[in-house]
Amino acid sequence: MNWQEYYRSRTITADEAAAMVKAGMRVNFPLAAGTVMQGALAARGKQIGGVVNLRMSSPLIDPGWLGGEAAAHFNLEFELFIGNMGRPSHDRHAATYLPNLFSTGFKPHDERPAEDKPIDFTFVNVTAPNAKGFVSFGPHQWNKRMYARRARHAIAEVDASMTRTYGDVYMHVSEFDYFVEGTPPPPDLATIEQALAAMDAEKREGMRAIIAAAGVERIWPIVKYLQRTPLADLQVLLGLAQPPEELKAVAGYLSELVEDGVTIQIGVGEPSSQMARLGAFDGKHDLGLHTEMVAPGIARLVDAGIINGRRKTIHRGRAVAVAWTGSDPDDLRIIDDNPAFELYDPDYVLKVATVSSNYRQTSINNALSIDLTGQINSESVLGARMMNGTGGQPEAHIGAFLCPGGRAITLLQSTAVGGAISRIVPQLEAGALVTLPRYFADTVVTEFGIARLLGKNHRERAAELIAIAHPDHRAELREAANRLLG
Repeated sequence: MNWQEYYRSRTITADEAAAMVKAGMRVNFPLAAGTVMQGALAARGKQIGGVVNLRMSSPLIDPGWLGGEAAAHFNLEFELFIGNMGRPSHDRHAATYLPNLFSTGFKPHDERPAEDKPIDFTFVNVTAPNAKGFVSFGPHQWNKRMYARRARHAIAEVDASMTRTYGDVYMHVSEFDYFVEGTPPPPDLATIEQALAAMDAEKREGMRAIIAAAGVERIWPIVKYLQRTPLADLQVLLGLAQPPEELKAVAGYLSELVEDGVTIQIGVGEPSSQMARLGAFDGKHDLGLHTEMVAPGIARLVDAGIINGRRKTIHRGRAVAVAWTGSDPDDLRIIDDNPAFELYDPDYVLKVATVSSNYRQTSINNALSIDLTGQINSESVLGARMMNGTGGQPEAHIGAFLCPGGRAITLLQSTAVGGAISRIVPQLEAGALVTLPRYFADTVVTEFGIARLLGKNHRERAAELIAIAHPDHRAELREAANRLLG
């Protein structure tokens, strides 16, 4: 049987695929999963006489299991990222979180199977097969291939519209059990108009401005959520929000730290997602890119030759990532079918040994708060309320920290809640999560300057951090430092 015959014989409907899932099974939708099978499985949940164990990361849609009718039929577990859509479920304890890392997430499965929870089904979205019968995972590869090769049953949701990318991205159709053809329908302007008609006049006007700026294609996948999504949140999601004025100062300080020739990793979120747009890398020469994901504008830096990978020790001349998530539409047009951009599985890209083997790896990530000893929290607020998971930050940060000539940079705005709360705190609140322990703290940047913590004791670190705190909070931080550290 050739691959075409195999593919045809194994192509089924979404409902047929969902019907294979039984109560008690463990099912996974990796990051940036397709939408067709999510809808079919949510509908199937109502027919199951029990509960399905469902693992996912940063869901972009809610087919009913995050808070709808289907929720009672699914035990939800988030890994790596919780995301805006998943956070309400986690807040009300309708979902839990799996603390793991991209590079070691399959260690239980591979090395201790008797102790692991096996994945019965994984559903991954893929491109249409090429002439040799290979599919890839588009610009948002993440850990899809890793799951597909380990699940007892791997089902591919085939999206013929998906962007093709380069790197170690392929799987042969023979490695999948079944295929569901799930190319999303083109944008339906009538449906978008219907969604707009349900809004009040002020929101409708604001939404039309967002659609004009972002394009109908970017709005269409989330059209059913427009009514309940605040305009400000939507602007952030689509990369349209104007950066706060203080982030220009952060970009300026970051520019001082990024030297010619270094290999960079950059995360999303604030402030890092604005750094390329605000010129932090302008005028640099021979930068390399080895990253988990990207911020808007990074592909344009590759196109402009600022990032060219000339001095990289591995994958020289190539921009390397786990996913091109974080790119804006202009970036994705540059990446499409461009061999200068390569994707690899996260257990390779984010392995600390890989990261630290780059030429002067420089990581650029964000924090929600940091205490005076250098403990970095990038996951929780108000104590234990999780805003997100770790993603690849620990591996990228530690790899850069251990890299000869490397630097691990943490960005944060000095305050939150309109200046009322300092993000530099005497001690992390009870229940706050430590994303990076203080002995891996390196360089911290706010709009007020740069704190260099590496090699400094607790008192010296406190002085460095207080100097870049908001002036309104420095006196109380000094008082706390004297009390806690002497």
